[in-house]
Formats: sequence, structure tokens, C-alpha cells
Amino acid sequence: MRSTFSGLSMALLGLNASQKALDVTGQNITNINTSGYTRQRLDQSSISPSGASYFNMVYGAKVGQGVMVTGVSQIRDPFLDIQYRNQLTKVGTEDAKNEILKGIGDVFDNVDVSTIQDALDDVVDQLQVLSTKVGQKGNDNLVRSSFEVLLSYIHQNATDLKKVRTELETKMGTTVVPDVNQILSSIQKLNDSIKASQVQGNPALELKDQRNALLDDLATYLPIDVVYGTENVGGGFNVETLSVKLRGVTNGGNDIYLIKDGKKGEFSYSTVDGKGKLEYTGIDGRTTLDLTDKLPSGILKGNLDMLNKEGAYDGSTVKGIGYYEKMFDSFVNTLATEMNKLNSQYTGVTGAGKLFEATGGGVITASNIKISDGWMNGTVKLIASEHADVEGNTDPDNILEMKALLSTDTITFYALDKDGHRLQDAAHNDIVVFEGTMPAAYANIQAEQGIEKKSTQAILNNHTTVLANAADARDSVMGVNLDEEVMNLMRYQQSYGAAARLMTVMDEALDKLINDTGMVGR
Repeated sequence: MRSTFSGLSMALLGLNASQKALDVTGQNITNINTSGYTRQRLDQSSISPSGASYFNMVYGAKVGQGVMVTGVSQIRDPFLDIQYRNQLTKVGTEDAKNEILKGIGDVFDNVDVSTIQDALDDVVDQLQVLSTKVGQKGNDNLVRSSFEVLLSYIHQNATDLKKVRTELETKMGTTVVPDVNQILSSIQKLNDSIKASQVQGNPALELKDQRNALLDDLATYLPIDVVYGTENVGGGFNVETLSVKLRGVTNGGNDIYLIKDGKKGEFSYSTVDGKGKLEYTGIDGRTTLDLTDKLPSGILKGNLDMLNKEGAYDGSTVKGIGYYEKMFDSFVNTLATEMNKLNSQYTGVTGAGKLFEATGGGVITASNIKISDGWMNGTVKLIASEHADVEGNTDPDNILEMKALLSTDTITFYALDKDGHRLQDAAHNDIVVFEGTMPAAYANIQAEQGIEKKSTQAILNNHTTVLANAADARDSVMGVNLDEEVMNLMRYQQSYGAAARLMTVMDEALDKLINDTGMVGR
């Protein structure tokens, strides 16, 4: 036979459960606009009948003893978290590349100001004028002045392109990598706080929200896998553990953990031989891994690719900053080399020699090209033809060749190494990066960065759309739905009232049992 007063206990438990459910619903409603908040729910279970049945009636039926509140948990789907974070990493890659391509585009796509194309056209015009005034003093200086303007634009573009690289290197060293390390540190501190809170019986749901937000932030920088587990802290009591490892990257087949067992690793960035280098010191504090070319996606991957990859110049498919630097250098070097050849081909003519040279000597590039000292001091001049020394000669053949070189001649531009030698492919053929006129070669650099930017933007838009869908799917589970919460309020209000009514009924029954039973005959 059940306890006489168990009905009151059952009603009291129902009141407590409904009241706690109303508290949880209120927490959800008040945090509906809180960024990163995960919807909470009250976990309940039925209390089973207890006691031995040895002395019970054969036909007796046992009834449960009410409801037990077992805790408060979050409504979250780990699979949707994985999908969302995987897309975050893809978006991070393309967003980083797109941002840098915008900077490169600002260098070459100057629509509203005078450009190299305009300066090159002016040089061609001055050569045309000179071809009609061979032998007249002063016209040589006009061509040289026009070239000086062209070189000033070339130097400016080279400086601006170098600035894009320098700013990215600085950003990696002072912002991006430190941000990653700070996120790892914050996640580890939250792990410790959550563990301490759970040991004291607190579910630490708000701390978990903070940790999940940081995991989302971390996923934009590099691909991660989140591993959940449990740890026995004694007395048969378990607490939740969380580890973070790199996804798609191993060290000799072993997983690379960023956070595990109360420890975290650390990233470092440096520039070695003009290339960005990313290293990771493991959670043991001793193992250092070079991850420069190993990350499959994320902001770190996008930035490193744009810093280190050079397209046709290193056989990669990514056209980073180095690709545009070398394409521009190839354009400038070819212009200078071919002009020097034309002005030096008649060695017996007075004034023949190089028109351009590199500041400090060496291979001519966009950053170091200058008017040769000989041309500046007058020992070298523009050679009109092989008969330039003949008195009264007005033959402009060589000048017209120079004009054609800079305007209409088809020229082959080769990929060059730092020493000015032609690079070769696997079949030992010289690598051709462009074939066409000099103006078309520069236009090609502009067009290529434009195409790359457009392509990257299209990929970014696609990933962003998929990310938005993943976010919607995740929010449909973990987000607070006001309509559902209002319905819950009504439901729990009704259950609270019903439990209160149950207590009243039980009270009346007990009153009848205690005060009225056995009163016959009085």
C-alpha cells in the first residue's frame, strides 16, 4: 500500500517542476536577442515506484512517485555545428584572398588617374615626333623626360604592390596569428571554468555559449574538429571535456591537437627569404611543426597563399602577390632589355649604349629601373639609325623600331627568376607568361587580377550562401523561437495550476480520511 501522504509529495514535485520550467522559459525569452545564446530546456524524468513487493497484494498496482528535475541542458546539434564551422573555414579562405586581391586591384586598376598606359602612349608619341626631326637638338631630351614620367609610375606601382605585401605580413604577425592564440587561450580558460562549475553541480550553460562562440571564431582561421568526452573527477562524478584538433592535417599520421588535457598549443609567424612561415608549437610545449603549406582552408591558408604562391612562377594554381610582382617585373625587364638592345645594336655609332639600368646594378625590375647614367649625362643618346654619324642623315629607322616595340610589335614575355634567367617547366621548355604587344602586356596584368578577383568573389558568394543555409539550420535547433516559448509558458502555467489543484484534491481527501473516517455513531 502506498504512503498516505505520497500524493502531496507528487503534487509538490509537479509544482516545483512546472515552476522551474517557467524559469527556463523566461531565461530563453529574455535572451532571445543575445548573440550566441543556445536555447535551454528542463530535463525531467519520472520517479519509479520503490519498495519491496513481498508483503504487497498479488493484485496490487504500483504507481510512480512523481517527476524529478534532473537538470537544465542546451538544445544543440553537434552535426550542424560541424557543418557550420566547415563552411566558416571555406568562407575565411576566400574572404582573405578577396581582400588582398582588392588591394592588388587598387594598384593596377587605376581608372580615374594617369596610368602607365597613358605614360607609355606619351613615350610612343614622343618617339613619333623624334622620327620626324632626326638630327635636331633637344628632341632626345623630350623622349627621355617622357620615359622619366613612365618610370615614376612604374616605381609607384612597385611601391604600392610592395606595400600590399608588407601590410599583409604585418597583419599576420601582429593581428591574425595573435588573435588565433588568444582564442585558444580563452577556450582553454573556459574549459577550466566549465569543469570547476560542473564539479559544483552547475551546468555552466552560459560559459558553454561563450566557448561555442569562440570555436566559431577559431573555425574562420583554420579547419578544426571538436572532440567531446567525459572525465571522472572522483566519487563516481563525471564532467564534460572538450578537445580541439586540426582537421585534415596530421603529423606522421597522428592528430595535431590545439587544445587537450588542460593544455593548449601556440602559433607563430615569421618571414623567411621573403616568404611567410607559419609554425605551431604543440601542447607538449616542445614539438614545433611547419604548417605553412599544410592547412587546407581558413584565413591563415588564404593569407599564406597570397603571400607565398606565384602561379606560373612556382607551378601553383594560386596567383598571389608574388605572381603580380613578377609579372610586373617581367613587363618592365622586357621593356628595358629590348630598348637597350635596339639602342646598342650599332656599336660603332657615337652615343650607342644602354638607355636603362638597375639602381645598384643587377637585374632590372620594376622597383629598381632607372634612366642609365650614360643617357642622363649625354654620353648615350637615342640612335636614329646605323647611319646616325653621317652628316645630314635623317634616317629614323631605329627610332621607328623603338616606337613599334612599344606599341605594335608582338613580344614574348618569359617567366624570369631573381637572376633574370628564364624559368622552365617540367619538360624543360621556357615558361611563357604572355605573348602580345607591350600595352597589351600591361593590360593583361590588369585583366588577370580583375578576373581573379571576380572568380574569388563568385566562390566567396557561393560559400557565403551555403554558410547562411547552415546557420539557418543550426539556428532552427539552437535558436530561441518566441512563438514556441510563449506556447511553453501557457503549457507550464497550466501544468502548474493542475499540480496545485492536485495538491488541493489530495488535501481534501486526507482531511476526509483523518477527520471523518470512523465517526459513525458519534
